Amino acid sequence: MKHKASLPYLLVLPGLAVLVAIMYPFLTGVAWSFTSYRLSRGAPEINGGKNFLVLFSSGDGWHAILVTLLYAVGVVAVELTLGILIALALNHGRYGSVFRIIVVLPLLMPPVIAALMWKVMLTENGVTNWLIEALGGTGSLWFNGPDTALLSVMLVDVWLYTPFVVLLMQAALKSVPPELREASAVDGAGNVRHFFAITVPMITPVLVVVVAFRGIDSLKMFDVIYTTTKGGPVDATTNLHVLAYLDGIRNLNFGASMAALVVLWAICYALSFLLLKARRKEISA
Repeated sequence: MKHKASLPYLLVLPGLAVLVAIMYPFLTGVAWSFTSYRLSRGAPEINGGKNFLVLFSSGDGWHAILVTLLYAVGVVAVELTLGILIALALNHGRYGSVFRIIVVLPLLMPPVIAALMWKVMLTENGVTNWLIEALGGTGSLWFNGPDTALLSVMLVDVWLYTPFVVLLMQAALKSVPPELREASAVDGAGNVRHFFAITVPMITPVLVVVVAFRGIDSLKMFDVIYTTTKGGPVDATTNLHVLAYLDGIRNLNFGASMAALVVLWAICYALSFLLLKARRKEISA
């Protein structure tokens, strides 16, 4: 009988082991964020919350947080808008199946390769400036300009990940019963009113998923930014993830690096919590 009573607890052990294996590196990083751990100085020494005080009291720290938030809000807003518009066009277009294949092609390309491709095209003497000047316009510095670098990196992100939003939005739009469109048309509702009054409420669960996935990915973006600008020029594109890399890998200051990553984790967690809370409130309403 004792063996039968202990069996449920034994079945939990594999899942518990996986949880411990996942949490151990995370908790180690959190512990390091409260130390002055530098690889050149040996064992870490506890310094309380000094790393967080330095991060929040310095202009570099707040600038990295601002860049992180601006980047995430900007790319998610553009990708969501373009994704919905393209999904609507593909669903109602005659050649939707053909264009659907073309639209998803950027998803097949690794982000680093895509970033390198755009870096070559957006150089000062690259093909993009050549086309603009051939049409009578003025070329831009793109990744090399302090005022244009962040927008240029966001352009690469939008090109890469809008297809992901398109795929999810297409699936969501196909789940809306066509009878509702017919009923709204009978009531005199136009396309715009039908979209905001019927379609948007019905695809809200997918919208929440898209914002969560793309929001968190954008908040912790590193590969596209570092491949194209390395956080520059100066610090125009230095977000929290790039700042953590520069502190930890270049300066060997693991304590400051982990502090930046803990703040980044807190922002991602807050976004997930707010989205889930809003979704639960909507379900219970």
